[in-house]
Amino acid sequence: MGHERTAAIVIKTTDFGESDRIVHFFTREFGRVRGVAKGAKRSLRRFIGSLEFPAHVDLRFFEKKTSDLVRVETATLKQQFAGIRGDLEKLSEASLLLEIVAFATGEHEPHRPLFDALVRGLTLIDGLNEWERKGPGVSRLLETRLLSLLGFEPGLAACVGCRKPLDDILHPVFSIARGGVLCDACASGERNLLPVGRDTLRLLAQGIRADIDLLPRFTWSPRTAREAALLIHPFAQAQLGRELRSLRFMEALARTVSP
Repeated sequence: MGHERTAAIVIKTTDFGESDRIVHFFTREFGRVRGVAKGAKRSLRRFIGSLEFPAHVDLRFFEKKTSDLVRVETATLKQQFAGIRGDLEKLSEASLLLEIVAFATGEHEPHRPLFDALVRGLTLIDGLNEWERKGPGVSRLLETRLLSLLGFEPGLAACVGCRKPLDDILHPVFSIARGGVLCDACASGERNLLPVGRDTLRLLAQGIRADIDLLPRFTWSPRTAREAALLIHPFAQAQLGRELRSLRFMEALARTVSP
């Protein structure tokens, strides 16, 4: 308890009273933290751009044993992610990644590998060119990476029932309930199965271990990107046990931009 300092990502900011704001952070050293930024609504210089989603900041705060909220002293901007904030498709993906992190982590439970992967993922999204061509595949790989770091890694390389290697499965299907691929024999009698191509499964499996900066080099077709979304998004919601609201926005946005 006392004065603390850590790198942080702003998850959400809400107004509190006439002049303050409640800010939700995901921090590298302390996990999720909620704090009061006194005078943040009135100050023109103290928190310029540093309390807006999804800013990457150097956070200084004071913590009391008697309060669930810390007192935000300073939040110095490290990365504003202007490329994300200026593009609705990038913003929707960043929102989904932060929503997954917020739902799957506890307050004051640090997860440094997750934080580092999140920052690198947001940095990649922010500067990624050719979003229409590369964005969907990169997004699915980042979602799968974060889920895996959180302990929700899907079974992609072999049947989760009998461990038959993917290359030996004639007609692979994905089971949301079982959390992975099933072979023809293990899929018998199962319900709510998703047919999926081996190439889609290989891309997702390779992306879990690949360097994040190399994810744009993966080659996706419209089919594999679509299959990956149909697989990973319901899988994420099933593992987290709740609806991800960002997916609604992504679906609505896709309908507006579709020809």
